[in-house]
Amino acid sequence: MQTVEWKNWNILRSFALCGLLSCLAACGGGGGGSSGASSGGGAGTASSISASSAAASASSHASSLAASSAASSSTATATSSTASASSSSASAAGAPVIASCPVFPDDAVFNQRIDDTTRFPAHGMSTTWVGNIGSTRALHADWGQSEDQQAWTTYYGIPYNVVNGSTLTWPGVSFQVTDPRAGNGDGVPDESDCGIAQSGGGFSLERGCDRFAPSQLRFPFPDDSVIKAEAGVCNDAQQCGDRHVLVLEANSCRLWESYFSYKVTGQWYAYSTAAWNLNSNAMRPDTWTSGDAAGLPILPLLVRADEATANDIRHAFRVTFRDSVLANTYVWPARHKAGGATTNGIPFGSRLRLSNSFVIPSSWTTQAQAVARAMQRYGLIVSDIGSDLYVQGEPSAQWSSSTITQLQSLHMQNFEFVNMQSVTGDSRFDGNSYRANW
Repeated sequence: MQTVEWKNWNILRSFALCGLLSCLAACGGGGGGSSGASSGGGAGTASSISASSAAASASSHASSLAASSAASSSTATATSSTASASSSSASAAGAPVIASCPVFPDDAVFNQRIDDTTRFPAHGMSTTWVGNIGSTRALHADWGQSEDQQAWTTYYGIPYNVVNGSTLTWPGVSFQVTDPRAGNGDGVPDESDCGIAQSGGGFSLERGCDRFAPSQLRFPFPDDSVIKAEAGVCNDAQQCGDRHVLVLEANSCRLWESYFSYKVTGQWYAYSTAAWNLNSNAMRPDTWTSGDAAGLPILPLLVRADEATANDIRHAFRVTFRDSVLANTYVWPARHKAGGATTNGIPFGSRLRLSNSFVIPSSWTTQAQAVARAMQRYGLIVSDIGSDLYVQGEPSAQWSSSTITQLQSLHMQNFEFVNMQSVTGDSRFDGNSYRANW
């Protein structure tokens, strides 16, 4: 199949828009194509990823993946992330839960508190970084209240799909797509994860899609009638942007995320795809991109309405900044970098938090207080290139307008970057694991 060049989208989009509900447009720069050695703060050392080492990176949880995938079959069902307020929560042990799946173990870095300023002091570059961003820059709550995907111009946020693995469709996915924005170029199957059909039934999670014939490559995109996608029904690459699709397999607790995902005349295309076993702290290979530029998962770092409404958020959030304040380097837990080189820039994977000196107003909504408290306790992780201090969340009718207004009264001067050396400098630290507590 020929590469789908950018210029072809104008011709093909009229077919894609006719009766196809398949889209995602994300805020931020997405998974840029460049990668390199990690730097600073205990990040894993750079490595050359071969087909064999890519496959080995998944071996620690291969048996659980194979067992859980065996139940997958050919009919699709899915539920919206906003279908009920009980779809996600925090477990008594501390790990967030979605559809009975832990969103990574409770000792994963995403779920670890960083509000102890003795153990997690301000980063030595915090003042410089905050100054470069602009101390008066206001936080932007990058999500909305509309759940109407038909009205895609007012449908804001990154939704997620929960699918039942026993009735799951696995459409083919092609990486023969070109994303010319920011020099990303052609798709990266060599840094992507795919589902591969097994002789005994089901689909295994395989790292390095380039190791398989194009006809074998599968991704669990939900059916058009039920898929939840950012930007709603928009399927125009020139308007819809990154189009991340997030899919949680409830029966196997596997998370799948794709970037620059478009369905054209019945065929799914993606620039990159990534998957994780949510019961494991195992990371994907070093230097690999994912759905975002930092090589991180997106779903575990989204601001979710049901958690905020329940006043129970136990994880960090994802945040973007413009390219000109970001370094072309990354630190753990990031695995990838993108953009231009900036002297004294902020590495991908850096952590920041709402300062403990900020007093959360008691007049704020329960939702706003919960989100602000989570930003103090768990912080935010620099995940992608985008607008400054944009924090991503899910679209939901549960969100109060007052919540969004109140959170957007926060400014960059209320935040500080955090030194994570107490984790990365610990003798038990493993740069290939998300584990952050022992």
